[in-house]
Amino acid sequence: RNFSNKIWNAFRLIKGWEINANAKQPESSKIAIEWLESKFNQQLEIINDNYSKYRMSEALMNSYKLVWDDFCAWYLEMIKPEFFDGKGLPIDKITYDATILFFEKILKVLHPWMPFITEEIWHLIGERNESDCIIVASWPEQINADEQLLMNSEKVFELITQIRNFRSSKQISPKVGLKLFAKKHSKNGSQFEKHFAQFDGTLKKLANLNEIIFAEKSDNLYSVLITDAYEFSIQAEGAVDKDKERESLLKDLEYNKGFLKSVESKLANEKFVANAKPELIENEKKKQADALAKIKAIEEQLLSFTS
Repeated sequence: RNFSNKIWNAFRLIKGWEINANAKQPESSKIAIEWLESKFNQQLEIINDNYSKYRMSEALMNSYKLVWDDFCAWYLEMIKPEFFDGKGLPIDKITYDATILFFEKILKVLHPWMPFITEEIWHLIGERNESDCIIVASWPEQINADEQLLMNSEKVFELITQIRNFRSSKQISPKVGLKLFAKKHSKNGSQFEKHFAQFDGTLKKLANLNEIIFAEKSDNLYSVLITDAYEFSIQAEGAVDKDKERESLLKDLEYNKGFLKSVESKLANEKFVANAKPELIENEKKKQADALAKIKAIEEQLLSFTS
């Protein structure tokens, strides 16, 4: 029931948008279309493979996630027109037409599992005669996905999620614009910055950022995510209770030091190192490196409270 409501509400949202044929397509919408095109084809390949092997539950779950996570949770948020004076602004025609095509392809993928609602929306989403039914429509054609684009998007989506979690934990309104600082701490940073620029507009829109700065740490910063190439921090002057934040950081520091101790204990165990698979040892070393990076970042944040 909830999934059917999700599909129907997505349809109502899209059909409720006002279209401006002369409006310029935002960069965030352009990259959203490129991303969903690749994501759809990546998932379609998996779905087709599951069907060929009669893995019906896997095919169903992939179809479900394609709609709920990829199309509704991310894509529609990326392209949704901004509000002004309590009213939604018009959407550009290029983005709208692309969204309708995506929705039609998604309806085809869902049709074997949900024939009635998909057939209903199929006839409502565009002008069709009675015989032009989804049940006889051709299955979507799969093309190659841009794997690098998908890898970059996962990092950006993770960062957006962490910034939203930061807002929630610090009780900062979603309407308050923030500054994001990105500090490079590995040779992979420059390459990631180049790929990261693709989603600059998306990140600013979905995380409500006023500015993204690739620079060293500044004052009043709060770490939100540490990757293999960057430490991302938020500037939230006057929005955070420093005493509570210091207490929270001390708890995080204690936890990460305990976690690091357990990892190092495992790596110091000669029996474990001798018998474990190389990939397992490598995974433990990665945990060690991540814990060390987090401890360093937390200690730097704690120093900023005393300076």
